[in-house]
This record gives sequence, C-alpha cells and structure tokens, in this order.
Amino acid sequence: MKERIFTIVALLSLLAGTAFAQSDNESGRARRSGSGGGFPRIRTEWGIVAGVSYPWMKYDLPEGSAATLNAKMGYSAGLHIGIQFGNTFAIQPELIYTYSTIRVNDPSAEFNTKIKANTLQVPILFSFRMAFFRINVGPVLTLMDNPSYKDRNGEKVMFGRLYPTVSYAAGVGVCLLNHFLIDLRFVSRFNKTTNYLSYDAATDGTEFKTTTHSVQLKVGFLF
Repeated sequence: MKERIFTIVALLSLLAGTAFAQSDNESGRARRSGSGGGFPRIRTEWGIVAGVSYPWMKYDLPEGSAATLNAKMGYSAGLHIGIQFGNTFAIQPELIYTYSTIRVNDPSAEFNTKIKANTLQVPILFSFRMAFFRINVGPVLTLMDNPSYKDRNGEKVMFGRLYPTVSYAAGVGVCLLNHFLIDLRFVSRFNKTTNYLSYDAATDGTEFKTTTHSVQLKVGFLF
C-alpha cells in the first residue's frame, strides 16, 4: 500500500510539473509571436485542504437482528491540484485521506464497539469555473479502505470496504482572493459493498450489504 501511495504522489507531482512547464512554454511562444497561437492559456494551482466528512449508511442486516450502525463525523486532509484550460474548464486531481468511525450497538447481545476506518481516495474532478465559483464532478478512486473493529475478546476483525474501487463526487466550491478555497461535495457509489459483523469467535458472523454516502466540507489554501 505504501508503494501505491508513493506512486500516486509521484504522478500528481509529475502532472503538476508538466502543466507548469507547458504553461511556461505557451506563454513564451505567445510573447514571441504576439498572440496565443490558438491554444487556450494553461495555468495550474496547487494547495492543501482539510475538513470534515459527514457520512451515513444504509444496510440490510438479517431480519431479527437488533444491531444498529451509526456513522460518525470524520476528518480529512490532503493535496489539491488544478490544471485550468482557458477561463472555464479545469481538471482537478486530489489525494485525500479520511479518518472516520462507525458505532455498532446490539443491546440484545450486549455488544458495543467502534469501527475505525482509514480511507485514501483520489478524486479526479472535472471543474467548470466562472469567476470565483466552481462546479465539480467526476470519479473517485479508492486506494485504501480498511475499516476494522475489536470483538468481545479484543481480537481485530475486518469489517469490509466502505467504498468500492470507483465512486463518484459532485459539488460546488468558491475560491476567494485567488488563494482561499471552500469546497462542498457529495460522495457516493454506484453499487453496494459486502460487510461482516462478528461478536466473537464462538458465534457465527453475519454478512450483509451496505451503501455509504457522505457530504464533505473542506477549506484550503492555494499557493
């Protein structure tokens, strides 16, 4: 997994560097020729973002189960890159880490635990921009998603993925004074995932399907 993270960071860095170089080359040609040469002006932005994530879940536990799953607010931080073509269109790749928890409670079995989830995602958004206002939509690639919890005996149990490999995001944002970014987005998925709940090794576990959505609010600073 570390190798995947390093690869993604390297690709994002290379992408930003290529865009900077291309923008400089286009600007240089425009200065020499006195025009833009018919190409849209390319500029880049990069920065850091952090915020909160409010998730909720739909799940289909077997009939008769008294267990409830309550997703709690999570926290996220990451790297933002924007490659803008002309005045209205940009490609916006990001690298976002999110930590969140889910409270599991089954009063009939006297079982209560907390699922801890560490998620690493790469949104690749298509951004339509007008002045300081932005509309963003695109796929989200999940590189790491390993929620787990402890059963009655303190043994670690893997809950199963919260997000599939490919999800999607849509939202709006504003950029103030060319540096301060505020972003609100909805993240969801196209299909359900299979999850697993077990109270201890002496009892049979339960497999069930879940659907996870989240609303994310981030603020950032662009360099």
